[in-house]
Amino acid sequence: MTMPWTLSACTALAESRGKRAATVDVRQLDSAWQLTLVTTDRPGLFASVAGTLSSFGMDILKAEAFSNRRGLVLDTFTFADPMRTLELNPTEVDRLRATAERVIAGKADVRELLRNRPKPAPPSRKARIPARVSFNAEASGASTLIEIVAEDRPGLLYDLASAISSNGGNIEVVLVDTQAHKAIDVFYVTEDGKKLGPEKQEKLADALRRACQPS
Repeated sequence: MTMPWTLSACTALAESRGKRAATVDVRQLDSAWQLTLVTTDRPGLFASVAGTLSSFGMDILKAEAFSNRRGLVLDTFTFADPMRTLELNPTEVDRLRATAERVIAGKADVRELLRNRPKPAPPSRKARIPARVSFNAEASGASTLIEIVAEDRPGLLYDLASAISSNGGNIEVVLVDTQAHKAIDVFYVTEDGKKLGPEKQEKLADALRRACQPS
């Protein structure tokens, strides 16, 4: 089984990028899969990759982003493949990698990819989960923790990440948990390298609640 990325391996991946818009690697771990990418940082990057994975039917478990002073970003997405699509169809690994590179380069529209994904049956009315958004400025010394509890659906993480990015937030770390139809997503977010102020929190809370609505 392939091992997770080490620091030296990530450095080699960054150096291999050359003139390409992005370098993307997809590999299987012991109990999940991992997509690692190196590209130039830009607003909405995390949302675009999250949407790409969602369009393939993958469930994101965790994601981390690291950037340097040159504007390069190293993003790592750990995800589950509930239908074993990648394991049973090795060519899908290459297609996922190529699709992610096209999305990052702006040559493919992630919204169109999500639109073509089959929609699962919605939960019953009794199982509906009202959206809840909360902020914690003390959980981290450098960023604001945002926890969203909402009814899970395809593309939810993409919509939440897009709402954060479009409102000026920079996503540092994401932790994702899904229980039946309930999604619990935790974002560590900064704005201009600082924690979010009260006014920004209020504005972002409204945007995130709207993003939680069925698409």
